[in-house]
Amino acid sequence: MSDARYSYDENGEVWPYFAVTLVSLVLFPSTWKATMKVARNETQKVHPEKNYKPENYDYVEKFRKKNSKSKIFTKTNFVLALGWGVLLFLAYYIHTQESPEDVKRFDPYEILGVSYSATEKEIKSKYRKLSLRFHPDKIRNIVNTTREAMESQFVEMTKAYKSLTDEETRRNYIEYGHPDGPQPMKHGIALPKFLVGETGSPLVILGYGCLIGIVLPIIVWRWWSGTKEYTKSGIHNLTTANVFETFSKTDISSITHDDLIQLLAESEEFRIILPGIEVDAVKGYLTAYLERKQVDDELRKLTIVARVIDILEGMLDIASAFKNIDLFLKIISLTQAFSQALPPNSHPLLQLPKVDKNQVLKQKNMSVSALLALSDEGQKKALGITDDKDLKIAQEVAKQIPSIEVLTAFFKVPGEDAVTPQSIAHLVIKFKLSYPGQETLKFEPAELEEKDTPLTIKKPLATNDVAPLLDQIDAPYLPVYIRPKWHVLLVNPRENRIIEAPAAVSRMYSDGNVSTFKIQLSAPIPDQLGKYRFLVELKSNAYVGADASTTAVLEIQPTPQVEVVEDDISDPEEDSIAGTMAQLRGGKTKKRVDKYDDDDESESNSGSESEAGTSEEDEESGSDINTDTEDES
Repeated sequence: MSDARYSYDENGEVWPYFAVTLVSLVLFPSTWKATMKVARNETQKVHPEKNYKPENYDYVEKFRKKNSKSKIFTKTNFVLALGWGVLLFLAYYIHTQESPEDVKRFDPYEILGVSYSATEKEIKSKYRKLSLRFHPDKIRNIVNTTREAMESQFVEMTKAYKSLTDEETRRNYIEYGHPDGPQPMKHGIALPKFLVGETGSPLVILGYGCLIGIVLPIIVWRWWSGTKEYTKSGIHNLTTANVFETFSKTDISSITHDDLIQLLAESEEFRIILPGIEVDAVKGYLTAYLERKQVDDELRKLTIVARVIDILEGMLDIASAFKNIDLFLKIISLTQAFSQALPPNSHPLLQLPKVDKNQVLKQKNMSVSALLALSDEGQKKALGITDDKDLKIAQEVAKQIPSIEVLTAFFKVPGEDAVTPQSIAHLVIKFKLSYPGQETLKFEPAELEEKDTPLTIKKPLATNDVAPLLDQIDAPYLPVYIRPKWHVLLVNPRENRIIEAPAAVSRMYSDGNVSTFKIQLSAPIPDQLGKYRFLVELKSNAYVGADASTTAVLEIQPTPQVEVVEDDISDPEEDSIAGTMAQLRGGKTKKRVDKYDDDDESESNSGSESEAGTSEEDEESGSDINTDTEDES
């Protein structure tokens, strides 16, 4: 057995490899994560800015520049760059340092230059020839370094020769792999000796103490507090608790937009970003923003508004648990209001700049697309605009407000032609998004059908990710960019309640092509047969008046009956174990038929059939068939 000994890394041969391993374990996944984050940010395009600049445009731009974070020059990327520098330095250090001599395995056959099948006579002959060449007495007129090398080689040859001829030396070679017996093994520890010596050990202990007692607890605490302080919706836990408690203890039908603004003002997020601010002050800033009024501290107002959209999204998640459609619609209308800086439930034409509010309010039920269908003079009259330049600005903004049209909505079970009781159905919505003035694309009736394919049967919701993601938009008054999406609601019109958790669709074709979106119903189809009518609502988060609705009919049909064909082959034989158990249960069995009996029976049957074929007249006359034929045969 070899003697294993450990030594410190005196020559710096091991610790660089250990350091490279540790740095790589942290650096490679962190770099990949940062690269993917930058790539995602690069793909988030922003819709072209409108030609209209609001009154507080300078403050909005100042806020965006102040809060815009560089996607490349960040603290994380700086640390990653430093880590790559350390890794390259270690790689260069390993490349330039002298490699330690490899420990070679002692092989006497290789040293003597003989084959493994050589006989003892051949080994002695080879050793004698090498001795004449490398024996110290035969070495003359050479330098000292060469003499020492040749003497060392002669010693190795002698050990190799004894390993193959001397009994004791051969025993050491077989048991320990070396003619001299057990050899020490060196294992380098990846730390320089000064770090674990008398002077360096306190530093190592202090380093481990700081790592385990200070650094790791701080990292774990920050991670834990970060995951527990905010919900999955991105709002603070205290804000969530306050909203949920308000919805639970208040008559939901009596909640107004003013109550929701009050809840927004009480959000914990504003106390974090603006320490010491009062609830009334926050509410004042929110109200001023909705009325498009400038305040003394415009940047503070924009700082508050920048967090409102996220908080309202969290409110929508909480409201969906109460299934109340009125509450949900109020929160969505408030989201649209903050996106366009308008009071809730405002006229869609008020999104346009340079308009006269009193004149616009006279245009009841006029949409943006209906406005653009008018002549320029008709548009001026409807908007209360007299200047052609102002009309052009309003038209440019109007052309960037989309409209959505639901083409059809129906229920379908993947792979089935009908919706039957206890099946898992999907709500399929076919719709198209278009912008005013865009060329209307014709679609085939087949596009409104949902054809089953192996992919849609296996993964029915995979079609939701086919269409591209909508670009972010630049709302003129909103200090942040938002991505437009439409909340899909399935409503029971009789009870006026949401019957499925709302889903949001932000992937769709914006060129007028037909888009598809599916929602899997959370519960199986009930057993009551018949037709049931539901309301399907699509509500925008970014635009006023860009909503759509339709009806979807759920027709529950009876489950088709499958005809069961009886087969004697499936019945067990009466003499078998399965047949005995079937008889005990009252099941059917069949008689056991021997192979040879089958042959005899087939022959007798053939004979009977031939006789029966010749005696049809006898059967018609009522005469009996001669049954003695089978016995005689």
